[in-house]
Amino acid sequence: MRGVALTVLSLATAATTVLAGSKISASRPADPEGQYPRFGACPDPHACIFPPDVSTFLPGAFFDLRVELHAYDKDTSKPTPAPYKEFKTVIRKDRGDWVDINKFFKIKSTPKIENWTFDWVDSIETQFSEYLNNTNKPIEVAVASRAWRKLKITSPGDYEVKVEYGPKKSYSAKYTIVEPKKPKKKAKNVILFISDGTNVGMVTAARALARKHTSGKYESLLTFEDFDHLGHVITNSIDSLVTDSANSASAYATGHKASVNCLGVYADSSADPFDDPKVELLTELIRRRQPKKAIGIVSTAYGQDATPAAWTSHTRRRSTAAEITDQILHGIGNWTNAVVPDVWLAGGAEYFTGSKALNKKNYYDIFKKSGYNLVMDKKSLLANKKKNDKLLGVFRTGNMDVWFERNLFSNNTVGNKAHPSMNGADALGSNQPGLSDMTLSALEVLKKRGGKDGFFMMSEAASVDKQLHKFDFSRAYAELIELDVTIKNTIKWLKKNGEYEDTLILLTADHSHSYDVYGSVDSNYIMTHDDANDMRNAIGTSSQAGWPGYFDNNGDGFPDNWFPKVVLAAGTNNSPDRHEAFQTSAKGPRAPTVETEEGLYISNPKDIAGKLGRGIHVESNLPIHEDQGQHSMSDVFMYANGPSADLFKKTYENWEVFFKIAEALDIQRPGKHE
Repeated sequence: MRGVALTVLSLATAATTVLAGSKISASRPADPEGQYPRFGACPDPHACIFPPDVSTFLPGAFFDLRVELHAYDKDTSKPTPAPYKEFKTVIRKDRGDWVDINKFFKIKSTPKIENWTFDWVDSIETQFSEYLNNTNKPIEVAVASRAWRKLKITSPGDYEVKVEYGPKKSYSAKYTIVEPKKPKKKAKNVILFISDGTNVGMVTAARALARKHTSGKYESLLTFEDFDHLGHVITNSIDSLVTDSANSASAYATGHKASVNCLGVYADSSADPFDDPKVELLTELIRRRQPKKAIGIVSTAYGQDATPAAWTSHTRRRSTAAEITDQILHGIGNWTNAVVPDVWLAGGAEYFTGSKALNKKNYYDIFKKSGYNLVMDKKSLLANKKKNDKLLGVFRTGNMDVWFERNLFSNNTVGNKAHPSMNGADALGSNQPGLSDMTLSALEVLKKRGGKDGFFMMSEAASVDKQLHKFDFSRAYAELIELDVTIKNTIKWLKKNGEYEDTLILLTADHSHSYDVYGSVDSNYIMTHDDANDMRNAIGTSSQAGWPGYFDNNGDGFPDNWFPKVVLAAGTNNSPDRHEAFQTSAKGPRAPTVETEEGLYISNPKDIAGKLGRGIHVESNLPIHEDQGQHSMSDVFMYANGPSADLFKKTYENWEVFFKIAEALDIQRPGKHE
């Protein structure tokens, strides 16, 4: 499935075309209604083309092209039809003459047809047939497909790819290759901060906790709220209203929307997670067009998680963590060179060595042989003197511990056996660096290695999202406040090192949660009353809301007391069955639900934040298999400061962020060496 050689298309003249961000032509078909499509981004009854309709590309950016033909019978009592035997794929530019795809891309031999089958679950009755006690079966779909690998188009314009699969049957997808634009002021450096899962409500809550106010007026706002420009980002995925961190971060990294769980690819229907059609990452493009620029990846998650992996990897399944680790260094076959970031700091040690590592290899040794300096704890990171060397920091197995467990309750991490050496020792929270430690340490190396060519860094506050999923609001607040402190310290570092005026700083979220504050809660009252109505009376709304008891008297940016009498009354609009008492657990992150023997999720009777199952009952409004809160489709913020920051104002879609960063870095057009 991967054996098609490198193909380059070079057309002479650049045509005027639609820029990224333009509106879709009214002649294109709308997304169909329904929860159970045959396959995402395939509106035709039988044909699929990936990249799909209305995709946008930079001139010379690499992409794979896959065409699929689907044969099926909706009557599942009948045999599945034979797959299509032959079909023709053609392309044209600016509504000109159709040209055979192989001739257009100068491909000597047509790729072989590949065949497989997949099951189409076409309705909710089929999805839950076991529960509904019916005999519905998925529809088996027979696929015939061709894939053309590593294509690129260098001439701007409007293109259309068409597959002809019958005498009067065809389907086409339109592409736009944008006309490059010179930035008003080129950014030497770009720092992209991603606060995973954060919405405007969380920003508002963090401000209420971390900033002093008198007579209802704040003395100051959060650091990033002083940035020059503010925009809104639309986050939905290619085939769903609601996105996940993989394809949302991937949209930022590639300029292409994708499906849930996708990283740097469009989802095809094959079982292989590594043969799906790829699109080029911003970081890969930097390596090709500004090869001396340094690249850094920082995250408080495990580093193979969706958001950090979006900048180094190509896979249909974000869960393929072992392969993602390998791709950081080696990339993927029949593609451009691997990203090989100059700095990589996160958790996820179990995929570097031991039974979960790819083929049980020792990737610590492999990375060190590739020139990386390896650090495994906060002390070693801060003491790093090898600023000219690439830096690999792996600080525990799994996700890094949150701010609470690193700074307030390190004893909660005793016995975790999470040491990155995989020797069974503990990785105490107090020994793990925070986001600010990692970000500033990364900057030291990136400045040295990038020099006059600058750097690109993605730094993620991952556990805002992870704590919001479990309704552990206090821990989520602390993660967001830590990010604000990190941004404040980053600005200080940039100014001290003479990089501030040349650095574009961005802060966004990859997606939203439906979080909001609707009042305050007397936490003492709710814990000393058992009647449901009495407990609800502890919630103050409107004029009774007052102010919570969080104060930052020592000026470190964090509340001095995380257990005040009056706390925020907060929640989300989706939840599994649970109990809520608005308490902060000192014994570890919250676990609001437990699984029954029947596989259902109910309120956890040991949940401290839920008053051990005796708090206010919150009835589930999610499917029965969901154990935590879900993302929302709300737009997210984009705060921008520095050269080209004005590109990020107003409202735009997540895939457009890629093009705006590319313009700011001036990497939209092919380089002289391409």
